[in-house]
Formats: sequence, C-alpha cells, structure tokens
Amino acid sequence: MPSNDLTLAFSLQALEKLARPKRAFEDAATWTSYIGIVSSESSFVERRRVREAGYPQDFLSGPRSIEEALSSLRNHFETERYVFVGTDETDGIVETVPEWSFQSLTDAATAADWRLESASTVDDDWP
Repeated sequence: MPSNDLTLAFSLQALEKLARPKRAFEDAATWTSYIGIVSSESSFVERRRVREAGYPQDFLSGPRSIEEALSSLRNHFETERYVFVGTDETDGIVETVPEWSFQSLTDAATAADWRLESASTVDDDWP
C-alpha cells in the first residue's frame, strides 16, 4: 500500500483542466501531507487565480521557475515521496529536480476518480 507521506504539487495548468478542480484539490489534501501549486506565472497572477478558486494550499511557487519551486519545496517539506502533477507541457520538468516524480494529469485523474474538463462538462450550467 502506498504511503500518504507525500508532498503533492499541481501545476496551475493541470488544475484548470479538471472539471471540478477545487473538489479534486480538496480530495488530494485528504491523502497527502502537503499540497500546493507551482506555476511559471508571475506571483501576482498565480496568487490571484488561486485566491479566486479558493484552493486550500500549503504552498505556492512564488516568483520562480517550476524547477526552482520544486527544489525549494524538497528542502522545506520532509516526506517520503514528492509528486508533481502536470500536463504534457510540463512532463520534462522533474527530470532536472532530484527526488520528484512526474504524474500526468490524465493518469492522476484516472487513479483518483477526478473528472477532466470536456465540452460536455463546460456546458453543464447551460439552461
């Protein structure tokens, strides 16, 4: 059985591809030690988007690259595992960051039973 002693970092772009990102984020927070968001967006943009969405995160990446943010997180949070959930655009990032593993959003969503956004989920509120 896998350990829940893990630090989980979502790319902001990955969260935005989920049909219900806040629900998925809250679900993941129940089985992780630390959870947060990393992004290459400016700090102002990242914080505004996270605040508007209401994600209850333990960390944000701040004004740095995703690679720098992951390295910094590794030094601040001591857990057994470090997992970065990202998109196709971010799949090569962890190759340069020791001890982090990459999980594609599609695989993570399948394993955790999170729905990905689709044309049908976008129109759910349409009368």
